[in-house]
Amino acid sequence: MSGESQFISIGNEKLHYLEWGTGKKLLLAFHGYGNNAGVFDPFRPYITDVYTVISFDLPHHGKSKWSEGIPLGLNDLVSLVEAIRKKYNADKVSLLGYSMGGRVCMTIVAQKPEWVDKVVLIATDGLKINRLYYFCTRTYIGRLLFRKMVEKPGLYFRFLDWMKKTKRLDAGRHKFVTQHFQSPEHRRFLIEVWLGTKELIPDLPALKRAILKYRIPVFIFMGVYDRIMPPSLGEKFRIGLDTVEVITLEKGHRVFDETNAHLIAEHFLK
Repeated sequence: MSGESQFISIGNEKLHYLEWGTGKKLLLAFHGYGNNAGVFDPFRPYITDVYTVISFDLPHHGKSKWSEGIPLGLNDLVSLVEAIRKKYNADKVSLLGYSMGGRVCMTIVAQKPEWVDKVVLIATDGLKINRLYYFCTRTYIGRLLFRKMVEKPGLYFRFLDWMKKTKRLDAGRHKFVTQHFQSPEHRRFLIEVWLGTKELIPDLPALKRAILKYRIPVFIFMGVYDRIMPPSLGEKFRIGLDTVEVITLEKGHRVFDETNAHLIAEHFLK
C-alpha cells in the first residue's frame, strides 16, 4: 500500500485514507467489500498529475478505527465529503467506487449532486434493491435473525438455499454471501460491515433526478462475466439518462487491474 496515510474523525470514529497525487482536481475513491484503500493503486500512474486522490478505508476495513454497531450514516457521509472539500479547497469532487464503494458514491450524488463533477463506478452495487441486504440490516426482525444466523450458520445456509430456490436471491449473490460466511471471522466481519453501511442505500429515483438536473457524467464499468453485478443492471439504470454510459469489459467482478486501469482512467481525463 502506498500513498500518504492520514485519518479523519467522524464523531468518535476514525476513517483512514491514503492521499495520492498533486493534481488540482479532487477525486474521492471508495473500495469494495473486503478490500482497502490500496485497491485503487493501479490507477495512480494515470491520474495523479491531474487529480489529488483521497482513497478511504471504509468502516471495519483497512486501518479505519470503527466501533461495532455504529453505522456510517447519511449525515456522516455528507459531513465527510464537506470536510474533505474544505481541507483541499475543492468546490467539486469526482468520485470513484468499486462494488460496495459504488453504492457509497451513488449515495453522495443523491445527497449532494451540486458537489459532484464526474463519477466512475466499477462493478457497482446499489443499481437495484438487494432484498436480502435490506431485510437483514433495515428491519428489526431481519437484524435479529441475522445475528442468530451468525451464531448458527447452518440455519442461515438453509435460508439462503431457500432464497435461491424461490428466486429471491440470484446465484451470484448466493455464492458471494455463502463464501463470506464460512468461518467465525468471516461471519463477524460480514455482520460488522453490513450493519455499518446499512444506511448507505442510494435512493435511485432521487439519484436519477440529480444526474439529469446537474448533467453529471457517470461511467459504469461492468464485467461481462460478473454474476454478482451483471451488465444488465447498468443498462437498465441508464435508461433515460443521456449522461450515463455503460462500458463492458471482458472481466468478472474484479473489473479492473494493471492491464486495463488506463482505459478506465481515461474517463477521468476526458
